[in-house]
Amino acid sequence: MKPALRAVLAALLLSPGGARAEVLRVSGSSVVSMAVTFAGPALKEKGIEIKITVESGSGNAAVALGYDVADIAMMLRPLNTTERASFPDKRFVEERIGSQAIALIVPRDVWEGGVRSISRNQMIGIYEGSIKSWKELGGEDKPIKFFNSERGRGLWEFFAQWAYGDQRKAPLGDDFETVIGGEDARNTVEFNAGSCAFAPPRWADGRGVFALAIKDESGAEIEPTAANIVSLRYPLARPVLLVFSEKPVGSRKRVLEYMLSEAGQALLTKTELVPLDEVGRAK
Repeated sequence: MKPALRAVLAALLLSPGGARAEVLRVSGSSVVSMAVTFAGPALKEKGIEIKITVESGSGNAAVALGYDVADIAMMLRPLNTTERASFPDKRFVEERIGSQAIALIVPRDVWEGGVRSISRNQMIGIYEGSIKSWKELGGEDKPIKFFNSERGRGLWEFFAQWAYGDQRKAPLGDDFETVIGGEDARNTVEFNAGSCAFAPPRWADGRGVFALAIKDESGAEIEPTAANIVSLRYPLARPVLLVFSEKPVGSRKRVLEYMLSEAGQALLTKTELVPLDEVGRAK
Protein backbone atom coordinates (compact mmCIF):
# COMPACT_ATOMS: atom_id res chain seq x y z
CA MET A 1 0.00 0.00 0.00
CA LYS A 2 1.36 3.45 -0.90
CA PRO A 3 2.46 5.65 2.07
CA ALA A 4 0.06 8.44 1.13
CA LEU A 5 -2.89 6.06 1.11
CA ARG A 6 -1.79 4.52 4.43
CA ALA A 7 -1.76 7.99 5.95
CA VAL A 8 -5.26 8.69 4.68
CA LEU A 9 -6.58 5.40 6.01
CA ALA A 10 -4.92 6.03 9.38
CA ALA A 11 -6.55 9.44 9.56
CA LEU A 12 -9.94 7.80 9.16
CA LEU A 13 -9.40 6.00 12.45
CA LEU A 14 -8.71 9.15 14.44
CA SER A 15 -11.42 11.45 15.69
CA PRO A 16 -10.29 15.06 16.18
CA GLY A 17 -10.56 16.34 19.71
CA GLY A 18 -11.73 12.96 20.94
CA ALA A 19 -15.25 13.59 19.57
CA ARG A 20 -17.10 10.54 18.37
CA ALA A 21 -17.86 10.76 14.64
CA GLU A 22 -20.96 9.32 13.04
CA VAL A 23 -20.01 6.18 11.12
CA LEU A 24 -21.22 5.70 7.55
CA ARG A 25 -20.69 2.38 5.78
CA VAL A 26 -19.73 2.90 2.14
CA SER A 27 -19.57 -0.04 -0.23
CA GLY A 28 -18.71 -0.43 -3.88
CA SER A 29 -16.32 0.15 -6.73
CA SER A 30 -12.61 0.30 -5.97
CA VAL A 31 -12.32 3.11 -8.53
CA VAL A 32 -14.71 5.38 -6.65
CA SER A 33 -13.60 4.21 -3.22
CA MET A 34 -10.19 5.80 -3.68
CA ALA A 35 -11.73 9.26 -4.10
CA VAL A 36 -14.02 8.74 -1.10
CA THR A 37 -11.06 7.46 0.93
CA PHE A 38 -9.09 10.62 0.14
CA ALA A 39 -12.14 12.62 1.31
CA GLY A 40 -11.99 10.87 4.70
CA PRO A 41 -10.01 13.48 6.68
CA ALA A 42 -12.20 16.37 5.47
CA LEU A 43 -15.35 14.39 6.25
CA LYS A 44 -13.93 13.55 9.68
CA GLU A 45 -13.77 17.25 10.41
CA LYS A 46 -17.49 17.37 9.64
CA GLY A 47 -18.16 14.63 12.19
CA ILE A 48 -18.42 11.76 9.68
CA GLU A 49 -16.29 8.63 9.75
CA ILE A 50 -16.24 6.60 6.57
CA LYS A 51 -15.85 2.82 6.69
CA ILE A 52 -15.26 1.52 3.17
CA THR A 53 -15.86 -1.98 1.86
CA VAL A 54 -14.59 -2.54 -1.66
CA GLU A 55 -16.86 -4.84 -3.65
CA SER A 56 -16.17 -6.74 -6.86
CA GLY A 57 -18.60 -4.81 -9.01
CA SER A 58 -21.46 -2.38 -8.76
CA GLY A 59 -24.00 -5.20 -8.44
CA ASN A 60 -22.63 -6.31 -5.08
CA ALA A 61 -22.69 -2.73 -3.84
CA ALA A 62 -26.36 -2.46 -4.81
CA VAL A 63 -27.15 -5.62 -2.85
CA ALA A 64 -25.27 -4.31 0.20
CA LEU A 65 -27.31 -1.11 0.05
CA GLY A 66 -30.56 -3.01 -0.41
CA TYR A 67 -29.94 -5.19 2.64
CA ASP A 68 -28.86 -2.19 4.76
CA VAL A 69 -25.33 -3.53 5.02
CA ALA A 70 -24.16 -0.24 3.48
CA ASP A 71 -25.37 3.34 3.90
CA ILE A 72 -23.97 4.49 0.55
CA ALA A 73 -23.18 2.45 -2.56
CA MET A 74 -20.46 3.61 -4.97
CA MET A 75 -21.39 2.51 -8.49
CA LEU A 76 -20.22 2.91 -12.08
CA ARG A 77 -23.64 2.41 -13.60
CA PRO A 78 -27.27 3.11 -12.68
CA LEU A 79 -29.28 0.51 -10.80
CA ASN A 80 -30.98 -1.92 -13.16
CA THR A 81 -34.61 -3.03 -13.11
CA THR A 82 -33.84 -6.29 -11.32
CA GLU A 83 -31.94 -4.55 -8.52
CA ARG A 84 -34.76 -2.10 -7.95
CA ALA A 85 -37.39 -4.85 -8.05
CA SER A 86 -35.43 -6.92 -5.53
CA PHE A 87 -35.90 -4.23 -2.89
CA PRO A 88 -39.37 -2.76 -3.49
CA ASP A 89 -39.40 -1.04 -0.09
CA LYS A 90 -36.38 1.08 -1.01
CA ARG A 91 -36.68 4.43 -2.74
CA PHE A 92 -33.22 4.42 -4.24
CA VAL A 93 -31.69 7.76 -5.17
CA GLU A 94 -28.73 7.97 -7.56
CA GLU A 95 -26.51 11.03 -7.47
CA ARG A 96 -23.84 11.45 -10.11
CA ILE A 97 -20.54 12.91 -8.91
CA GLY A 98 -18.38 12.41 -12.00
CA SER A 99 -17.45 10.12 -14.87
CA GLN A 100 -14.97 7.40 -15.70
CA ALA A 101 -13.53 6.89 -19.18
CA ILE A 102 -10.85 4.87 -20.92
CA ALA A 103 -9.33 5.26 -24.36
CA LEU A 104 -7.13 3.18 -26.63
CA ILE A 105 -3.82 5.02 -26.59
CA VAL A 106 -1.16 4.75 -29.30
CA PRO A 107 2.35 6.12 -29.85
CA ARG A 108 3.30 8.84 -32.30
CA ASP A 109 4.24 6.46 -35.13
CA VAL A 110 0.75 4.94 -35.21
CA TRP A 111 -0.93 8.34 -34.97
CA GLU A 112 1.20 9.90 -37.69
CA GLY A 113 0.69 6.76 -39.79
CA GLY A 114 -2.97 7.78 -40.13
CA VAL A 115 -4.83 5.80 -37.45
CA ARG A 116 -7.00 8.26 -35.54
CA SER A 117 -10.06 6.17 -34.57
CA ILE A 118 -11.24 2.63 -34.01
CA SER A 119 -14.60 0.84 -33.87
CA ARG A 120 -15.75 -1.71 -31.33
CA ASN A 121 -15.52 -4.54 -33.86
CA GLN A 122 -12.02 -3.48 -34.86
CA MET A 123 -10.96 -3.46 -31.21
CA ILE A 124 -12.38 -6.95 -30.78
CA GLY A 125 -10.38 -7.97 -33.86
CA ILE A 126 -7.16 -6.74 -32.28
CA TYR A 127 -7.97 -8.43 -29.00
CA GLU A 128 -8.88 -11.75 -30.58
CA GLY A 129 -5.97 -11.67 -33.05
CA SER A 130 -7.85 -11.41 -36.34
CA ILE A 131 -6.46 -7.91 -36.94
CA LYS A 132 -2.67 -7.95 -36.72
CA SER A 133 -1.47 -4.92 -38.70
CA TRP A 134 -2.23 -1.22 -38.50
CA LYS A 135 -2.62 -1.32 -42.28
CA GLU A 136 -5.98 -3.04 -41.74
CA LEU A 137 -7.11 0.07 -39.86
CA GLY A 138 -5.87 2.56 -42.44
CA GLY A 139 -2.36 2.95 -41.09
CA GLU A 140 1.09 1.76 -42.04
CA ASP A 141 1.95 -1.86 -42.64
CA LYS A 142 3.43 -2.61 -39.24
CA PRO A 143 2.39 -5.15 -36.60
CA ILE A 144 0.03 -4.22 -33.77
CA LYS A 145 1.41 -4.84 -30.29
CA PHE A 146 -1.45 -4.72 -27.79
CA PHE A 147 -0.71 -4.49 -24.07
CA ASN A 148 -3.55 -5.87 -21.94
CA SER A 149 -4.80 -4.40 -18.66
CA GLU A 150 -4.93 -6.46 -15.47
CA ARG A 151 -7.40 -9.20 -16.32
CA GLY A 152 -10.63 -9.29 -14.37
CA ARG A 153 -10.08 -5.87 -12.81
CA GLY A 154 -10.46 -2.15 -13.41
CA LEU A 155 -9.73 -1.08 -16.97
CA TRP A 156 -9.96 -4.64 -18.31
CA GLU A 157 -13.44 -5.08 -16.88
CA PHE A 158 -14.52 -1.76 -18.44
CA PHE A 159 -13.16 -2.73 -21.87
CA ALA A 160 -14.62 -6.25 -21.71
CA GLN A 161 -18.07 -5.00 -20.76
CA TRP A 162 -18.05 -2.52 -23.65
CA ALA A 163 -16.67 -4.93 -26.23
CA TYR A 164 -18.61 -8.08 -25.33
CA GLY A 165 -21.64 -6.82 -23.42
CA ASP A 166 -20.72 -9.12 -20.53
CA GLN A 167 -17.18 -9.42 -19.21
CA ARG A 168 -17.74 -13.15 -18.63
CA LYS A 169 -17.89 -13.59 -22.40
CA ALA A 170 -14.53 -11.94 -23.01
CA PRO A 171 -11.35 -13.96 -23.60
CA LEU A 172 -8.78 -13.21 -20.92
CA GLY A 173 -6.09 -12.31 -23.44
CA ASP A 174 -3.43 -14.37 -21.69
CA ASP A 175 -1.05 -14.09 -24.67
CA PHE A 176 -0.61 -10.34 -24.19
CA GLU A 177 1.88 -8.62 -21.95
CA THR A 178 0.18 -6.73 -19.13
CA VAL A 179 0.38 -3.11 -18.01
CA ILE A 180 -0.63 -2.03 -14.52
CA GLY A 181 -2.70 1.14 -14.56
CA GLY A 182 -2.74 4.27 -16.68
CA GLU A 183 0.76 5.56 -16.03
CA ASP A 184 2.34 2.21 -16.84
CA ALA A 185 0.24 1.99 -20.02
CA ARG A 186 1.36 5.48 -21.09
CA ASN A 187 5.05 4.79 -20.49
CA THR A 188 4.91 1.41 -22.22
CA VAL A 189 3.07 2.68 -25.30
CA GLU A 190 5.24 5.75 -25.74
CA PHE A 191 8.40 3.68 -26.10
CA ASN A 192 7.04 0.73 -28.11
CA ALA A 193 6.43 1.41 -31.81
CA GLY A 194 3.16 0.01 -33.15
CA SER A 195 1.74 -0.53 -29.68
CA CYS A 196 -1.57 0.27 -28.01
CA ALA A 197 -3.23 -0.13 -24.62
CA PHE A 198 -6.22 1.11 -22.66
CA ALA A 199 -5.76 3.97 -20.21
CA PRO A 200 -7.71 6.95 -18.86
CA PRO A 201 -7.56 9.69 -21.52
CA ARG A 202 -5.53 12.01 -19.27
CA TRP A 203 -2.46 9.88 -20.02
CA ALA A 204 -2.60 10.80 -23.73
CA ASP A 205 -0.50 13.97 -23.77
CA GLY A 206 -0.78 14.64 -27.52
CA ARG A 207 3.01 14.63 -27.85
CA GLY A 208 4.27 11.09 -27.47
CA VAL A 209 0.97 9.33 -26.77
CA PHE A 210 -2.42 9.88 -28.45
CA ALA A 211 -5.97 8.73 -27.69
CA LEU A 212 -7.99 7.27 -30.55
CA ALA A 213 -11.57 8.34 -31.15
CA ILE A 214 -14.27 5.66 -31.07
CA LYS A 215 -16.38 5.14 -34.20
CA ASP A 216 -20.01 4.55 -33.31
CA GLU A 217 -22.45 2.43 -35.32
CA SER A 218 -23.11 5.31 -37.73
CA GLY A 219 -19.39 5.73 -38.38
CA ALA A 220 -19.15 9.01 -36.46
CA GLU A 221 -15.82 9.47 -34.70
CA ILE A 222 -16.27 10.50 -31.07
CA GLU A 223 -13.16 11.79 -29.33
CA PRO A 224 -12.56 11.26 -25.60
CA THR A 225 -12.79 14.96 -24.76
CA ALA A 226 -13.92 16.03 -21.31
CA ALA A 227 -17.19 17.34 -22.74
CA ASN A 228 -17.95 14.07 -24.55
CA ILE A 229 -17.07 12.08 -21.45
CA VAL A 230 -19.24 14.12 -19.08
CA SER A 231 -22.18 13.99 -21.51
CA LEU A 232 -21.58 10.21 -21.85
CA ARG A 233 -21.59 10.66 -25.63
CA TYR A 234 -18.19 9.02 -25.77
CA PRO A 235 -18.88 5.24 -25.88
CA LEU A 236 -16.20 4.31 -23.35
CA ALA A 237 -17.48 6.63 -20.64
CA ARG A 238 -19.74 5.78 -17.72
CA PRO A 239 -21.14 7.69 -14.74
CA VAL A 240 -19.69 7.68 -11.25
CA LEU A 241 -22.59 7.47 -8.82
CA LEU A 242 -23.25 7.61 -5.11
CA VAL A 243 -26.46 5.66 -4.49
CA PHE A 244 -28.66 5.97 -1.42
CA SER A 245 -31.59 3.85 -0.25
CA GLU A 246 -33.67 7.03 0.02
CA LYS A 247 -33.26 10.77 -0.38
CA PRO A 248 -30.01 11.62 1.41
CA VAL A 249 -30.31 13.73 4.55
CA GLY A 250 -28.05 14.45 7.49
CA SER A 251 -24.57 12.93 7.25
CA ARG A 252 -25.36 11.21 3.94
CA LYS A 253 -26.29 14.54 2.42
CA ARG A 254 -23.08 16.11 3.77
CA VAL A 255 -21.01 13.39 2.09
CA LEU A 256 -22.75 14.04 -1.22
CA GLU A 257 -22.34 17.80 -0.88
CA TYR A 258 -18.65 17.43 -0.14
CA MET A 259 -18.02 15.14 -3.12
CA LEU A 260 -19.75 17.71 -5.36
CA SER A 261 -17.80 20.61 -3.86
CA GLU A 262 -14.68 22.04 -5.49
CA ALA A 263 -12.48 20.15 -3.02
CA GLY A 264 -14.35 16.89 -3.53
CA GLN A 265 -14.29 17.19 -7.30
CA ALA A 266 -10.52 17.76 -7.20
CA LEU A 267 -10.19 14.35 -5.51
CA LEU A 268 -11.82 12.70 -8.53
CA THR A 269 -9.11 14.12 -10.76
CA LYS A 270 -6.44 12.63 -8.48
CA THR A 271 -7.97 9.18 -8.98
CA GLU A 272 -8.18 9.43 -12.79
CA LEU A 273 -11.90 10.19 -12.85
CA VAL A 274 -13.49 13.16 -14.65
CA PRO A 275 -15.22 15.71 -12.38
CA LEU A 276 -18.36 17.73 -13.03
CA ASP A 277 -18.88 21.40 -12.34
CA GLU A 278 -22.11 22.82 -10.95
CA VAL A 279 -23.81 22.87 -14.35
CA GLY A 280 -22.66 19.42 -15.39
CA ARG A 281 -19.90 20.35 -17.79
CA ALA A 282 -16.28 19.25 -17.67
CA LYS A 283 -13.89 21.30 -15.56
